[in-house]
Amino acid sequence: VRIVFSALLVALPGAVLLAIILVWRDLSWNVLGVFIAVAFFATLALALRLRNRVVYPLYTLSNLLEALREGDFSLRGSRARRDDPIGEVIWEINTLSQTLRDQRHKVEETSALLSKVIGATDIAIFAFDDHRRLRLINPAGERLLARHATDLMGQTAEKLGVAEFLKLDDAQIHNFAFPGGSGRFEIRRGRFREGGRPLDLLVVADLSHAARSSSRKAR
Repeated sequence: VRIVFSALLVALPGAVLLAIILVWRDLSWNVLGVFIAVAFFATLALALRLRNRVVYPLYTLSNLLEALREGDFSLRGSRARRDDPIGEVIWEINTLSQTLRDQRHKVEETSALLSKVIGATDIAIFAFDDHRRLRLINPAGERLLARHATDLMGQTAEKLGVAEFLKLDDAQIHNFAFPGGSGRFEIRRGRFREGGRPLDLLVVADLSHAARSSSRKAR
């Protein structure tokens, strides 16, 4: 409504000038020139006002959408109103940004908790990409392979000696000698996605270690 009203105001000076010409037809050219100049500058001022009402909110929308595309959910539009269409769009984008920001915080908190759990477990965990290159390993996996994660990341499953386990469909128990120790291991393979990428998850539980721990506790 405001934009329509502003558009009608732009035409008002011209309409007033036309009415003056029709009513006072005997106006001198000097007086008529003054009226024309006033009408022109008034129309120009109203047109610029209308431009500000329409273009600046569109710039705001563009900046907000660009921020969303780049993952910046902190930017907010200051022209959010419920009484005009553009203001409502800005309002909805602000609400969407807040929702996405809250969801990101929840995901970050969940990821941090999951990382702590994975790091604290005694079960070795590996994740390989579709080229069978190692993309994730926990401290138990490092101990099992007797190497630090910085040396292991990016290595293929073949080089790490676990390629045969990536073919498993069900959990199986194997006697196997890893660089960090040998014994009976329960090996499970699964699939998950991270950042849209499919990854093969390999979980290796040392049954010999669990048996030894149970034996010590029994004593």
